[in-house]
Amino acid sequence: MRCLILFAVTSFVRTQVLEQNTYNTNYQQQQDIVNQNGTSYRPNVQVPYGSFPVNGNDYSQSQSSFYQSSDAYNPDFYGDDINEVDSQDTAGYYAGLDYEERYRCPPHWLRYRESCYRFTKSPSRPRNEARKICQAYEADLAAVNSPEEHGFILTVLTKIDPQRGDWYIAGHQQSPGHWANDGDGSQLTGLENAFFEDRESVYTSYNLIPRDYLVYHFSKQDQRWGLSAVDGIAYTHFICEGQTQRLRYLLEEERSFTYGLDTFDPERIPRGPYFITEPVDTICDPMRNHHVQLVCIAGGYPAPEYKWFREDYQVDSPVYTEINPLTDTRFILSGGTLMIFNLDADTDNSKYHCTATNKYGTIRSESVRLSFGFIREFNQKRPIESGNQYWGKVMFCDPPSYYPSVNFLWARDYFPNLVEEDKRVFVSYDGGLYFSALETIDRGNYSCNVMSKVSDIGRNGPFFPLYVYPHSDYQQLKFPNNFPKVFPEAPTVGQEVRLECVSFGYPVPSYNWTRKNGPMPRKASFSNFDRVITIPNVSVEDEGEYICDVKNDRARIKNSVILKVQAEPNFTIPLSDKHVDNKGELHWNCEAFGIPDVNYTWWKNGKKLSMDTLESADRDRYVIQDNVLIIKYLDPQRDPGMYQCEAKNQLRSRFSTGQLRVLSLKPSFKKRPLESETYGSEGGNVTLRCNPEAAPKPTFTWKKDNIVIGAGGKRFITETGNLIIRQLSRDDEGVYTCVAKNQYGTDESRGRLIILRTPRFIDRLPPRITSQVNQAVFLHCSADIDPILDTAFLWNHNGIRIRDPSDFYADKRIQMDGGELTIYNASLSDVGEYECVVKSAIGRISSRTILRVEGPPGPPGGLQILNIQRSSVSLEWTDSNSNGRPIISYVVTGRTQWNSTWIVISDNVPNVNEIDRNNGRKRATVSATLLPWSVYEFRVQAVNALGVGQPSAPSPQFSTLADKPFQAPANVGGGGGKIGDLTITWTPLPLKLQNGPGIHYKIFWRRKGAEVEFQSLLLKEYGNVGMHVVHISLTYFFTPYEVKVQAINDMGSGPESDVVMIYSAEDMPQVAPQQVYALSYNSTALNVTWNPIDQSRDRLRGKLIGHRLKYWKQANKEEECIYYLSRTTRNWALIVGLQPDTYYFVKVMAFNSAGEGPESERYLERTFRKAPQKPPASVNVWAVNPSTVRVVWRYVQPTTEEEPLIGYKVRVWEIDQDMSTANDTLVAVEHKLEAYVTSLTPGKTYNLRVLAYSNGGDGRMSSPAITFQMGDYHSDAYGFYVRGSAGRHKGLGIGITVFVSVIVYCYDWILS
Repeated sequence: MRCLILFAVTSFVRTQVLEQNTYNTNYQQQQDIVNQNGTSYRPNVQVPYGSFPVNGNDYSQSQSSFYQSSDAYNPDFYGDDINEVDSQDTAGYYAGLDYEERYRCPPHWLRYRESCYRFTKSPSRPRNEARKICQAYEADLAAVNSPEEHGFILTVLTKIDPQRGDWYIAGHQQSPGHWANDGDGSQLTGLENAFFEDRESVYTSYNLIPRDYLVYHFSKQDQRWGLSAVDGIAYTHFICEGQTQRLRYLLEEERSFTYGLDTFDPERIPRGPYFITEPVDTICDPMRNHHVQLVCIAGGYPAPEYKWFREDYQVDSPVYTEINPLTDTRFILSGGTLMIFNLDADTDNSKYHCTATNKYGTIRSESVRLSFGFIREFNQKRPIESGNQYWGKVMFCDPPSYYPSVNFLWARDYFPNLVEEDKRVFVSYDGGLYFSALETIDRGNYSCNVMSKVSDIGRNGPFFPLYVYPHSDYQQLKFPNNFPKVFPEAPTVGQEVRLECVSFGYPVPSYNWTRKNGPMPRKASFSNFDRVITIPNVSVEDEGEYICDVKNDRARIKNSVILKVQAEPNFTIPLSDKHVDNKGELHWNCEAFGIPDVNYTWWKNGKKLSMDTLESADRDRYVIQDNVLIIKYLDPQRDPGMYQCEAKNQLRSRFSTGQLRVLSLKPSFKKRPLESETYGSEGGNVTLRCNPEAAPKPTFTWKKDNIVIGAGGKRFITETGNLIIRQLSRDDEGVYTCVAKNQYGTDESRGRLIILRTPRFIDRLPPRITSQVNQAVFLHCSADIDPILDTAFLWNHNGIRIRDPSDFYADKRIQMDGGELTIYNASLSDVGEYECVVKSAIGRISSRTILRVEGPPGPPGGLQILNIQRSSVSLEWTDSNSNGRPIISYVVTGRTQWNSTWIVISDNVPNVNEIDRNNGRKRATVSATLLPWSVYEFRVQAVNALGVGQPSAPSPQFSTLADKPFQAPANVGGGGGKIGDLTITWTPLPLKLQNGPGIHYKIFWRRKGAEVEFQSLLLKEYGNVGMHVVHISLTYFFTPYEVKVQAINDMGSGPESDVVMIYSAEDMPQVAPQQVYALSYNSTALNVTWNPIDQSRDRLRGKLIGHRLKYWKQANKEEECIYYLSRTTRNWALIVGLQPDTYYFVKVMAFNSAGEGPESERYLERTFRKAPQKPPASVNVWAVNPSTVRVVWRYVQPTTEEEPLIGYKVRVWEIDQDMSTANDTLVAVEHKLEAYVTSLTPGKTYNLRVLAYSNGGDGRMSSPAITFQMGDYHSDAYGFYVRGSAGRHKGLGIGITVFVSVIVYCYDWILS
């Protein structure tokens, strides 16, 4: 029950809140007008009056809330205080409540203030005929009498008329230069600038046909809409204007075919026929099609019956002949489908239409044509064609007659050797073969062939020769045959349009297309070397002048073609079904767009409806004015039926269908009773809706608790029967009854009105709250709500809704729990106004507070550098907000272009002076050691009791003066190179330490212990380098030297570095390793040893780095040797990767940084034979005790290529470890083939593999690994450990998993 009540409350909130808005009788222009058809406009700015650019900016003015569309409704607005009530007069209030209803415009009309406007594109009519059509609506041509109304019309025209046609209005020239509006006689005031410049000639014109009428015209020159004088004879669009009150008769209640039906089957709703599928034009190929069918499908209940008619003409009058399959067996009628057999192109080539009829009337379809495609034969005699070299040439196809269209194919010498198009050769859509400039290679025999576009029928033309003769001159650029061209010549909307451009001339030209006064259509595509533009699905917006620009190296020409598009009629306002009261008045209109403009014809039940064909008794009741049909005093016997509006132009006829029902119904609330329960808020407004089905419209009487009540005071009864009650109180609760009555009867419906209490605050937010940065802030509010209603607490910060913490983008520092708001780690960004909103289905209240957060000061502004010295800098700045606490000191930071990190220069700036009391300008001089030759920028931070504030923006950059280097180069060292070199290295000074331009270095060196004075060298020409090589005597190889480096720039010399000892370059060793000996390590490796070499300076001539081993097979030459580099000073090395059982020679050499020394004597040694190639088989694991297992396996028999076995290895490792952690248990070959692996951990799982080994190395391991788990075991009667009972032991025994095979041994075999 609670859920139902809340749903009902929610459904009425919108109504109640809307009704609390006030109505201002002195309304102003609205911002957005939205009628019931969804049409909206927003007027443009008027500066100056009458001068309106096409794409002007939107303007808005203040307006009555009743002008706003429903989209402007704000469900959160209720009031800033409890029970907030507007103090307005009742009459004005009720006028506002019904304003939207009273000033509502009919469908397809736009409202501006209290008038409705209809922009009629079709039919286009002369000025006086257009006025008659407007008057048929009880309106007139639009009387424009203010700049605001002019701006409204310009905005609408910009949106709805991309073709920019002319639009008649009511303006009429009474005397030269004096304009007034026909109808109301108002003046065109304030619109002088809206006229185009030719208005002077209009005022003084003495033409035979004076231009005394006004149209809205778009000037391409000025690119704007404006007013222009015309003679009123031209057929153009027009604008009708009518007062909303006078057009109320066009407003109709929304009714459907179920209106007035107490019960109905949704699949059998009585209604007249309507077309689902209409027949289409059909082109038949008599050579392939033996029959053709035209499809016509209509809906309706009862199901309609069909007839087909053939259309002929007698003396320009249509004659419809019904097709009777009984009299002509070539025709078969199946449902709505007409099938024609044994087709005859002469007899059946005609137009056809179908009709669909049931008891509610008859409708007819569009007329469709059945035609027959054909291609005649070519004339087989064709003259010889000739032309001059480098001159243009066209050869026409001369095709036979055909229908409907064909493709042209040119062949050369034989078919199907088709002519290939290129930049010089082009086949046009008209069939012509164009050569921009003939070449001698174009000589040959040519033939034109055609292929039907609707079938596979084609014809081959005769071959004829083309001769090309030499010529002394060449063709100038020239457009042949009125190119560029449009194909088809009269395109219609939806077709594919092809614009072609071809030119004669040599050299062969290139092509470029542009569109005058506009861009190319987006859907347009270029092809055929930009000669062709293809526009698929062409529209009216694609119209315009297209310019083809042709150029070559010698000339340039251009020509244009105008694309005009026709359009078949298309209904922009189709007929709608009408369900009208008996004796009522019907207003029906349709509107279709077409180029050329359309004419309208009305049909009733398949017959033309005109004033001439009407019976005399109906002529006074019917008004037929182009696309408007008016029937007065509707008669339920004579007027119901199926009506059709026919829109026709030169291209086609279209029909729009609607059914007219004339209703006589007593009021009934069966389908639309009053709401059983309606909820209102105390002090608010409510609308009780009364909307029965009735025809004609009933009178309404309202009762409360069975007592008749009337309008007045707080109550107001609208024209539609709704009851509006204002300023609700508990006394308004009760049962309300709406009684509807017309001449056919009476009915009533009841509903209860329940008044609910609006929200009221219990605890409001305090006016102000003060907190500090990084502290928590708590806000609390609570309210009293009617318990039947659900309540929502919303929080706003500075008018913006605070996101729920569950929102991904929410600030996680802010937590909300109903009326509780907590801000953790408050920051300065949290200051401002906080609003607690309590919202229910019937109301909304709010309470506000101002939060002040104290914290460190804000960033100072306007920082400037007054003076900068080597040891100080003078700064000026302006303080920012102190954020609640006084500023007590300042921090200055700086940085240079060498470093992006800010460095503290002074953390407590002394002697800060205030130089301007008006703006708080501060000045201080900061002592600091600044880097020379650097670009500095500074920042200032203010400090208060709560901390250091944000830094200011960086100051303008300022450069310090250059100075000599203050620091010596670091990391001085060296050594290496070739003999005779002394290489000195150092780390170059970084830019920030160079202190000036022209950085370079000076190096010093001397032999340690032999020289007293340093030798030096200035490296000025080398710049900021970090190394230099000094050439010394070759006898001083690997000699210690003392070196140092000094940095120098253009300002002077810096300090010298510390003295560092380095060695000069080494010489190659002069000693060879002695007593080289090699011993086989395994089948693929040799262990080579030698005596340590003499490392004295004279013999090694440097520092020993390592040894180089040279080895090769005994059977090979020494030149095929392989080198192995051992980068250690030890006197042995292991050579790997050798072949088993093979003799190798080995030599050894020592090397230092200068290179390698002499080779040793060679030594010959053989590698062992192969390691065991077979793995142990039948590996099994048995439990011995909880930490020991017994492993057995089968013997591995080595082959003659393998070394004799030494023994076996049992390799065990934990399952979660790598095999490199395994422990091996060794078993000699002479022992039993078993091993006991001990010291295993109970409960752990292990992997186990067994392998044989020999001098040749480790053999292949058993595979796959055996996995087992250690368990808790005890000894059985036979002395073996077995798994304990379930009652004594919970652990597993040895669970052995073999991944390839599982070998199970029976217990008796174990004992054996």
